[in-house]
Amino acid sequence: MTSSVDSSSSFEHNGILRVQRAAVFLQATAADLTGSQRLPLMAGLRAGLRLLSAASRRTSITLRAGYRGWVQSRRQAAEDERTWNAALKDARMMADLSRAMQNQSR
Repeated sequence: MTSSVDSSSSFEHNGILRVQRAAVFLQATAADLTGSQRLPLMAGLRAGLRLLSAASRRTSITLRAGYRGWVQSRRQAAEDERTWNAALKDARMMADLSRAMQNQSR
């Protein structure tokens, strides 16, 4: 077991940060081209920005949901471990667990 926890770690994914920086860069590029005669390029840049923005949003939602699921599974595993250790010391509890496992397999 670890004796300390590193709480300085970021909950931001580096890939998402790079995508967001790319979106900012593309927005700045689009702003520089405003007023010029490159309107088809502007439409392409705007479409690219929308695509990056949507992909970034979907990725961050997926990553957050995955992280929450992982945390929940770790909590459940720790609770199961505590219950099993308690059952090893208490015969009544072990019998209850055994019956529950047998009923679950039917």
